[in-house]
Amino acid sequence: MTTASSSMPMRSIPTRLPITWGMVALALILVVVSWMSLHHERDAAPTDVQVSRSLLFRDIAGGDILIVDAKTGEHVAQIQGEQGFIRGILRALNRSRKMRGLGPDGTFELTRFDDGRLVISDRSTGESLDLGAFGPANIGSFAPFIGK
Repeated sequence: MTTASSSMPMRSIPTRLPITWGMVALALILVVVSWMSLHHERDAAPTDVQVSRSLLFRDIAGGDILIVDAKTGEHVAQIQGEQGFIRGILRALNRSRKMRGLGPDGTFELTRFDDGRLVISDRSTGESLDLGAFGPANIGSFAPFIGK
């Protein structure tokens, strides 16, 4: 007597499937947290700006990202490798630009407030993301770009 399971060939799970679902989950989390931070940002009492810097993020050969001070032209940093959080934030902000028919070449404003919040905003779309909503490690991803 043969069972139904023994007559059916075994199917292996494609190795990319878990990675794909992980990326989908990360994107969903970023969207939800971004939405929450945008609404929280509007409700929060304004605080004084401690320091602010206009930045350009440029894709360069090899998949790296070059970060340039938009006012001085100074090279702030060059990001190598995955850098998933930074790339995720940039994708979200650029998606908003694309939806409005704007190009990806605009500047982003990185602002640290007196209360310790670090916010990245896009004046061309009005979008802003409180990076603190993503946790302290992720604030640390952007903090070196703002300077002193």
